[in-house]
Amino acid sequence: MDFGLAFRYVFDDEDWFRKIGLPALCNLIPIIGQFILIGWGLRVTKNVIDGNEHRALPDLKFGEDLGKGFMVVIIQAIYSLPIALLVGLASLLFWLTAEASEVTNVIFGILGGGLVLIGILLALLMAFWAVAAVANYAAKGYFGAAFKLKEIFALLKKSFGSWLLVVLGQILVMGFIAPLGAIACGIGVILTSAYATAVSSHLVGQAYNQSAPNGTESLEPTL
Repeated sequence: MDFGLAFRYVFDDEDWFRKIGLPALCNLIPIIGQFILIGWGLRVTKNVIDGNEHRALPDLKFGEDLGKGFMVVIIQAIYSLPIALLVGLASLLFWLTAEASEVTNVIFGILGGGLVLIGILLALLMAFWAVAAVANYAAKGYFGAAFKLKEIFALLKKSFGSWLLVVLGQILVMGFIAPLGAIACGIGVILTSAYATAVSSHLVGQAYNQSAPNGTESLEPTL
């Protein structure tokens, strides 16, 4: 994993300000703006997967990026469903303790606590799984690729360390780069969101290339 490249490749592009600025401005649009930025980031990932690590910064494609970003959000939402279910069940058990006897209260409390613990562990797993699933979608180009469980497990198994670095890198980006925009104010707030997306998306592409069975995989026909 080349963290240095992920942070600097943006500025190697002579037209970086426009390529970063347009997605950043789109991100100001309520609701759909975030979809556009996510979809644009997905194409950064695809460029890296295709071997263009140094020239991975794409031009904005409003309609295409909006569609891809929406698909990514749907993928993440689907993988979040088991966690939401566990949280709901735990909440129900904790609510029932108010109406139960003392013994039943203890049982429900233990069950609820167990579900919360399982939910936390599942959330940690999904933090890696969903990233690899989205990367597989970026590489293959069709929605179903995000749910090829055997392929995704193989990606994580082959180079789990790479995906761990991606998740840690995303925490770093969101924890340090994004706040810099607030400090800079004005244009800094607008640009840092897109820059953070560009960095994290590049890392995802690198992790996929290190995990794919035969290196970089070509785009499969859209289904």
